[in-house]
Amino acid sequence: MTVQVQAFEAPLGAEVAGVDLSAPLPKESVDELREALFKHGVLVLRGQSLTPEQFDRVAGYFGRPQPHIVSQLRMSGFPSILLLSNIVENGEPIGIYDGAAYWHTDMSYEAEPALATVVYSVKAPQTGGETLFANMFRAYDALSEGMRQRISDLNVLHHYGNRDDAGEASATAAQPLTDQQKEQVKNVYHPIVRPHPVTGRPALYAVAGSSFGIVDMPDDEALELLNELKAHATQPQFVYQHRYEVGDLVVWDNSSTLHSATPGQPASCPAEERLLYRISCKM
Repeated sequence: MTVQVQAFEAPLGAEVAGVDLSAPLPKESVDELREALFKHGVLVLRGQSLTPEQFDRVAGYFGRPQPHIVSQLRMSGFPSILLLSNIVENGEPIGIYDGAAYWHTDMSYEAEPALATVVYSVKAPQTGGETLFANMFRAYDALSEGMRQRISDLNVLHHYGNRDDAGEASATAAQPLTDQQKEQVKNVYHPIVRPHPVTGRPALYAVAGSSFGIVDMPDDEALELLNELKAHATQPQFVYQHRYEVGDLVVWDNSSTLHSATPGQPASCPAEERLLYRISCKM
């Protein structure tokens, strides 16, 4: 099987054709997909038809599936699959629907961050529900030499949450945790310029979302620097926006991207329903 990869006319991303993910792929095809992911940052495979079992297998091509801390919104019987949805049942959304509507990097609040995230579109609304991706390789390369030198050895404090919005009821806050889940959250530290774990290429890492401070730097100075880097990294020249269709399988490289969902509202009719299966994977 030959994996056909066509780069988007965008700062990152590529479409993959000629691959049916419903059947197991040979190792050489998996290797080609991984190589394409680390080259382009985001891969889109359209027109897939996957059961939860098949989706779980596909995610394993990109690393070790890691269950999300928000266990109450995982799929029953498939602990690695987190539901992203605006569908409401019994007065409650069946999945996260606004808890990722801010720039962040998946699982950067863990000591071993996620390498890749894989989502599969089961239901797509007629409007809305997009994901924005920012290219952290290009953002780093575009920094001034002085800024690159300034940040080269800095380490950043991370923990679960959105530093720009700590209010749990807000549409742009992180998905609220239970008291028991909050006890599991620890402070971790990652370099602000992080070599890619596979390719070694340097990139800005997780300068938005879970990054709350910088080691040996006053809080006000640290936040000013992090906000400056976030504003730089999320400029339009670094961003690709993906609009989902049913059957889209989208994979992104967490080591070289930031991403953000677009804020939404609970679905009031089937045409507004959004449902994605999501798995984040570690090395």
